[in-house]
Amino acid sequence: MPHTVEAVYHDGVVELKEKPPGIKSARVLVTFLDGEEKMEGRSIDWDNIKRKKSAVDKWIGLLKGINIGDWKGERRKHLEEKHR
Repeated sequence: MPHTVEAVYHDGVVELKEKPPGIKSARVLVTFLDGEEKMEGRSIDWDNIKRKKSAVDKWIGLLKGINIGDWKGERRKHLEEKHR
């Protein structure tokens, strides 16, 4: 059943103003309404995220081509053995 949630589009990102109840994954349609939304009181500090992203980007070039194996599987195995 369709459910409508208000959102704001800013710098390529759609920011929902509320979490849709009972929906974990869904197809969506985005309709842009006339006028601009004031960005006051945003719940996400995009400037801070952009600063952090640039720090991560520096490492991406170093990590390309590195085989880290199945680290999740190894971690899961370790935890399962620990809690038997």
